[in-house]
Amino acid sequence: MEGKRLSAYEIVAELGSGGMGKVYRAEVTANAAGLEPGTSVALKVIHAHLLETPGFFKRFMREAEVGQKVRHENVVKTFDCDATLLDEKSQHFLVMEFVEGQTLRDLHRELGRVPEELCRHIGHEVARGLAAIHDAGVVHRDVKPENVLITESHVVKVMDLGVARLQEEAIRLSRTGTFVGSLEYAAPEQFRSTDPADHRADLHALGVVLYELATGQHPYRDDDLRHMIHKILNEEPRRVGDVNPQLSPFFEEVVHTLLAKDPDARFASAS
Repeated sequence: MEGKRLSAYEIVAELGSGGMGKVYRAEVTANAAGLEPGTSVALKVIHAHLLETPGFFKRFMREAEVGQKVRHENVVKTFDCDATLLDEKSQHFLVMEFVEGQTLRDLHRELGRVPEELCRHIGHEVARGLAAIHDAGVVHRDVKPENVLITESHVVKVMDLGVARLQEEAIRLSRTGTFVGSLEYAAPEQFRSTDPADHRADLHALGVVLYELATGQHPYRDDDLRHMIHKILNEEPRRVGDVNPQLSPFFEEVVHTLLAKDPDARFASAS
């Protein structure tokens, strides 16, 4: 795809690939979406086979609408969504802010255990981003290390609202037993069809991320998926201070509160 053009965007290089599509770095070649020519952007080009899946196009459009609603320094911006023909094939794509940095997953692999001071900074910045997302009436529902970027100057940005849902729809979907998100970072209520999952599910996911960064271990991971879900629903993980004695009581209590099984026992909001 390098060198090819999608509407007003010329593809420079592939950045990565996921379940929803491939992401490319591109440059704006003409005024588009309020962006000046020469601006670097990230294009998420949707897998063609997904667009044939019933209901997927609505989900794609929802991601664009949700992303465009949120404007915050700790959230990767979505500028536009578009579709064009390339080699006689329809290409649907999102135009997003291009951020140079690494994911928290990459940071975790690099350091093993992330120092508490940096964990605190990451937690603070992710919470600020989540507060903006929640204020827009949205639940992210897929907070995980792969979906958080950190730059060399330690600016932290939440990305990929691909499974985000408007608050009302999140409640409706969870009541019908439809699961959305990544199992390893899901809150207990996301597995229960009787419990609506709201913004506090994102706080639980943040707790799992901070636990993993600070200790080098996932609090619930198990090779057997059923055992892992059982742990998330029923078992208290080891406290982070027991796994990493260098952590402060304050940090331990914050993570413990975020990981509470009962949403009412977590912080009331990301703010």
